[in-house]
This record gives sequence, C-alpha cells and structure tokens, in this order.
Amino acid sequence: MGRSMTGPSMTTAGITRRTLLVAGTASASLGLAGCASGAGGSEPGKSSTTSAETGTQQHAQPLSIAQTDMQKQATLDSCTRLDGHPTFHLTWEGAPATTSAPDGANAAALPTGYACTLFAAADADGAPLVARNFDWDPAPASVVESKLNNGRSTLAVTDLRYVGIESESDLGNKQKTQDLPRCEAYAFDGINDSGVYIGLAADASARAEVVDGREWLGGLGVQRMILDHADTVKDAIEVFDTYNIDFAGGPGLHYLLADRSGAKAVVEFDARKLAVIRPPSGQPWMCLENFHMSSFAEEDRITHSRYSTCAKTLDSSRGKVSVDDAVNLLNDVRQPHTQWQSVYGLSAGTLRVVGKKPHDYRLSA
Repeated sequence: MGRSMTGPSMTTAGITRRTLLVAGTASASLGLAGCASGAGGSEPGKSSTTSAETGTQQHAQPLSIAQTDMQKQATLDSCTRLDGHPTFHLTWEGAPATTSAPDGANAAALPTGYACTLFAAADADGAPLVARNFDWDPAPASVVESKLNNGRSTLAVTDLRYVGIESESDLGNKQKTQDLPRCEAYAFDGINDSGVYIGLAADASARAEVVDGREWLGGLGVQRMILDHADTVKDAIEVFDTYNIDFAGGPGLHYLLADRSGAKAVVEFDARKLAVIRPPSGQPWMCLENFHMSSFAEEDRITHSRYSTCAKTLDSSRGKVSVDDAVNLLNDVRQPHTQWQSVYGLSAGTLRVVGKKPHDYRLSA
C-alpha cells in the first residue's frame, strides 16, 4: 500500500455527537450525495469475518491532525476570501493524518443534506479528470492546500461548518476560529500529488461489516486518510479494507476513486461487504449518484435523471471533456442547493473550484 497510516490505538469512551462528525461519519441529518455509474459488477473485498453490525453506537475517534503552534497560526493567517458564496482559500502544513484522536477534538453544528453528482472521465488529451457538484445547505466553503511533513501535497474542498464556521462573520471571531486548522480533516473531495482522487456521496442503504481486531475510521475521515497515504486506486481500496468504516449516527456513504493512470472505481458496502465496482469493459467514464450501485444493472441506472444526463453526455464524447465542458455538464445537473463545483486534473494536479465564480489551483511541488 502507499504510506504508513499507523497511529496509537483508539478507545471509544466519551464520544459525543459532535465527536462523531470529527470522526468523519455523516450524522443523521447529513445526507451527502453524488451521481451513480456504469460498472459491470462488483468485486468483493478481502475475505474477513463479520462480528456485529455497526448499529447506532459510534466507534470511530476523530483523526489526529497535528500541527505545531506556528503552523496553526500560519493556517489562520492564510485564510483568504475568494468570492461571495462565500468561498475561501487556506494553506495548511503539518503531519499526515493518523487514527489517534486529538485531545478535545470537536466539530460544528449539524446541517441537512441533499444530493450531489460526481463523474470520472478524461480531458481531450486523455488525461484523467474528475468533477463533482456538492449539493447541500448553504455554508462557507474553503479550498485547503496542504503540504505534509512527509513531503506529500494535497488539494481539497471542505465545508467550514465542520470547524464551527457558520457564516463569514464567524471568521472575525477568535473563539470561533480556534478549530479552523482542523479543516484539514474534512476533505469532501480532493486529490494528492500521486494523482489519487476521492469524493463521497450519500448511500442510505449502505452498512459496513465489523471485523474483529480492526481499528475504526469514520466515513468522512477515510477520505483524508486516503489523500495522505494512498498512491493509487488500489492503495485507496486497501485503506477501506484495513479499517472498520463507521457510519453510525447517519446514512451510509459510497465513494468515487480515480488516479492518474486512468484507474477508476466506486467503493460501497453491499450486504455489509466491501464492493468495488468498475466501469464496464470499453466504457471510459464512471458516474456516482445517490442510489446503491450494486442494486442496479447498467440499463437500470439510466432511470436516475442525473446519472442519465451524465451518461448520455460522456457516451457521446467518448468519455472526453475539457474542464469547461465538465463545468457545463455539472451545470446541467446542478441543483438549487449546489454549494460548489470542483474539477480535478489528476495528471497535472489541478483544481478548478466554482463557488460564485471559478478559481484555479495547482498542487505545489
């Protein structure tokens, strides 16, 4: 697999609903979403033993997101307003995420969720490209541009409510910004300098098996762990197959993965087993929406409107779209509650994020 993810062992004492969010799971009111895709079947994860259902008890601890005091202050000082969504930009330096919980970690209020759309394709030159609408309640968002102590760089987009920022005015309140450096833990979509992409979507029927002896990792926290430690889609799948993924307190999730080699997959939990769904032979694109992929054959997936719109466009273009074309397709499936749009170039390490207007970034060397 990619880079080491080990950290001190975790305990489950004293977990609150706010801690649940920091652990990376969706709460009962967090209906995150996406667009579903063409796959020719599922691949089970590695053989394992199921001991119990996840149920409603929350097990995953918050990720450890470690910075020095100087690095924390630099993150706070870097906060720059991009547009009136409002969208911001932050830089972040510190250690790669581990599963050891920080002291006193907490999170923000619980918003209500709706539906998103994601797709993986390629640009005109064949370089992998991934795009997504993040459709949710209005809230400040931020690009998080990270440089880790191990030399890894990542670009991600986050909802700042997870660190207690409910409105732009909160950024002027020192007490409310004290958790801003923990925005690193909340990558709703992102890419790393190995060209690995991950984005999530709500899958209300998903329930993950529990394997004796495994550490717990939250359904959102797994995204940061993959960005910090995986070098390929294969590595990312191994992360899912290393931990018990905790969806307690809210709906399950499924995930779109891609890397710069052109590999792509949807990961979800079908009958509590890890399922890896690939595109059908000869299909150069994938989509993810909010229905459970494993329950639908390809011909039935097109009955879902956002999936169908993406499928028709990507089929007609043979899976190739420019960044502008990708944004236009995202606009075709845009919802009234779309909060941001993001388009990642996996080979070049680029991000275009659109709040009120577009902003372009490239991974730092």
